[in-house]
Amino acid sequence: MSKLFRIVSLLLALCMLCGISCAYAEADQVIDADLTCTITLGNWPPDTAPDAEKALFENYKAIMAKQYPNVTLVPNYYSYTLSNYVTMAIAHTAPSIFQPPFTDPQLLISQGLVGDVTDALEKFGVLDEFSPSYVEMLADENGRIYGLPRDGYVLGMHINLQLFREAGLVDDEGLPLYPKTLQELAEYGQIIRERTGKAGLVFPACEAYGGWLFTNIAWNFGCVGENALEYKDEDDRWVCNFTSPQCIAAMQYIHDLRWKYNILNADATTTDWAGAHSLLGTGVAAMNFAADDSVDQPTANKGLPVEDFALIPFPAGPAGRYALAGGTCYMFSPDITPDQATALMAYLRVIGKLPFLDDDIIAGMRADYAAKRDRGAPVLPAISAWNDETYNAAKQAIVDEYCNVDMRLYADFFDSISEGTITLKAEEPVFAQQLYRELTGVIQRVITKENADIEKALKKAQDSFQEYLDDEINDY
Repeated sequence: MSKLFRIVSLLLALCMLCGISCAYAEADQVIDADLTCTITLGNWPPDTAPDAEKALFENYKAIMAKQYPNVTLVPNYYSYTLSNYVTMAIAHTAPSIFQPPFTDPQLLISQGLVGDVTDALEKFGVLDEFSPSYVEMLADENGRIYGLPRDGYVLGMHINLQLFREAGLVDDEGLPLYPKTLQELAEYGQIIRERTGKAGLVFPACEAYGGWLFTNIAWNFGCVGENALEYKDEDDRWVCNFTSPQCIAAMQYIHDLRWKYNILNADATTTDWAGAHSLLGTGVAAMNFAADDSVDQPTANKGLPVEDFALIPFPAGPAGRYALAGGTCYMFSPDITPDQATALMAYLRVIGKLPFLDDDIIAGMRADYAAKRDRGAPVLPAISAWNDETYNAAKQAIVDEYCNVDMRLYADFFDSISEGTITLKAEEPVFAQQLYRELTGVIQRVITKENADIEKALKKAQDSFQEYLDDEINDY
């Protein structure tokens, strides 16, 4: 973290302690009595949500009623899926705001199924504060913005330091000598296996998880640009591309992790996301491809002390260093008017999703980080969607207050993002979950059959996914 950023954090913390207000507006202050419209809130909690969560959203609604008295908020809980949203958007029945995963924005944007909020963001003075990494995921080719992040993550690696110490892979200060490349990952995993008898790497290769992780490995082998796993051809058709030399090399790497280096967990084909975290947290495996938003899983949930845990950048491959940036975003009905777009941005400000500060937002941040510390989860800096120094410094000041870890165990991960030494990349643009399932099937074959024909298996998966693309999107 830069010295300037720490100074800003300290100054802001002092301001808070001295009672200086950072508020954009008091909760009971009228901001715009002329704005008149109705918005339906698909992000409203379901009836089955905890009472505290429902009360929180009722409070948001009450604040909006005071600040924008002629904006009507209609609770309209909506559980998003791509197929039912497309139907609703075409029928003009979609809620004003909804919450898709980062796998879907580019498809929705390209099909004209979501609303443009660029001008509303500019009206609120935050358009230029939007992080370029998120603009790439949530904007069209002209830079018009159609969504905002709700929460996000960047994929890296979790490390069980107990096993690294046992394997002698720590320096004089007890910091991990971790793998910087995928080749080093294989070699370090082999050392861990030989010296501890435990798996060097846990790889969840069931359902869609294996294919999900494989895409990040494939990018680092060169499956980007003209060699992407899926792309649009000159006829505007989506094409599957699993049989490029780069993709074959990446799958060969997975094969070698099992048969050449023997570093994978024994039950990889039945291990899911939660199981992978459990194996790392309980000391069955030393490394796991995982993100900053799940550091509580092996620690608070599975008992690994925070001092025995580290988060490192995703290892580089032969073609570079990419890391998946994913999560959930807010997007908007294609039918929204300019006034509705303004009201929606006002609503997102009230719930703390724009870079503004008030006493309620700051209190919410403090409560969140205090709860993480109290249950034994690492309290870490947030990866912000905004470049607003004051807003980010406020969050960092609170993180510093509640921090319960040695940040040297995390610094390289966060520095790789802030310094741009790793390229953040969104998930594959169309029908990513089906793509992951096809690739998971290939992974299961190559880690259970030493003599599996990798190119043949990838060709079979490619044909299957191409048929799916043709049925679902290319024939329309």
